[in-house]
Amino acid sequence: MYKILTALFSVLLAVTISNTCSAQETQVIYLENPSFEDQPRPGRTPDGWADCGHSQESPPDIQPYGGFNVTRPAHDGRTYVGLVSRDNKTWEAVAQRLTDPLKQGSCYKFSIHACKSPIYMSPTRKNQSQPINFNKGLVLRVWGGNSYCDRAELLDEIKEPIDHPDWRKYDFEFTPKEGEYNYICIEAYYKTPTFSWYNGNVLIDNASEIFSCEIPTDPIAINEPKDTPKNVNTNPKNNTTTNEDPLDQKEKPNTSAKNIKTVDKGDFEPENIVGKELKVGHKFRLEKLYFPADSSSITNSGERVLLELYQFLEKNPNLALEIGGHTNGLPPDDYCDRLSTQRAKNVVNYLKREGIFLERMGYKGYGKRKPIGDNKTKEGQRINQRVEIIITDISVKPK
Repeated sequence: MYKILTALFSVLLAVTISNTCSAQETQVIYLENPSFEDQPRPGRTPDGWADCGHSQESPPDIQPYGGFNVTRPAHDGRTYVGLVSRDNKTWEAVAQRLTDPLKQGSCYKFSIHACKSPIYMSPTRKNQSQPINFNKGLVLRVWGGNSYCDRAELLDEIKEPIDHPDWRKYDFEFTPKEGEYNYICIEAYYKTPTFSWYNGNVLIDNASEIFSCEIPTDPIAINEPKDTPKNVNTNPKNNTTTNEDPLDQKEKPNTSAKNIKTVDKGDFEPENIVGKELKVGHKFRLEKLYFPADSSSITNSGERVLLELYQFLEKNPNLALEIGGHTNGLPPDDYCDRLSTQRAKNVVNYLKREGIFLERMGYKGYGKRKPIGDNKTKEGQRINQRVEIIITDISVKPK
């Protein structure tokens, strides 16, 4: 009997350890600037991404800026990346370091929107004086590696060329087999097998986070209102950006609202806010800032809300604030904390790109710890998924 009980205990212990390890492997890996937002221009990768094309060729293009006759509006935000292949056996790719590594043997899901521009006029090395149309379709590949542009393992690929002018979502699912990877590379490539190298293009936008396959879809999907304009002319002043994450620098904004007693002022309506009446601790909810399910990407309607916030901060240069992210109460704690933090961080990144100094902004993810609605109802879950701003200083010296 003792031997039977001992064996049974060993089996139960092994199952418990296995389940614990599986839970620990559940991940959400956030990409920096997943919507490829930056100043539209040729030969430059967006903030947060590195060029991984041929060293003797120009980098990818941030579109649409009017060059090469590429006019497709962005699927998400204002800009996207144009990747090309060339008839001299060179092609383009972009990469970045991941917030957490892709673990060997773990299953992941990832998606990106893509299309082809019917016109992509560009000269070639063979003919510098006469532009030709790079209008053939390309496939997309996703590589894992351990340095920028390291193609250690081909994780997944879209095998058929992307040959349509409208944005479509492409889903990837992969399990790293050969190692653990800290970098991801998204590459445009020729349809294989190919007997001749050709000039082609593919446009990419709105990448998702990288999810463990075990993570279920967010039960509440807050979608963009159907009447939201798809192209909002924001046109605020831009600061010069770098590929370094400004929020990971050693000196972070000193605008913590940890010890500030907050006063909830309700929805953020700039036209009803008088600057001189603002006090430290005033809190406003960005009610109309919607995020796609399981995503921290800022949508077109979200940009409209953040444009109002940007203009408000421009008119009130003495204010500093904290951006706080909140989720509903359904997903696990760790998932909620990370998603809410990344959403708040992306708001700060957006405002920084438009010209607001980092010294005026802090961010924090509160996860599901501060609900304002009943998580047992869909309406309560909806209002709990929110972003709030808290005034943390009213005496900032303008630069």
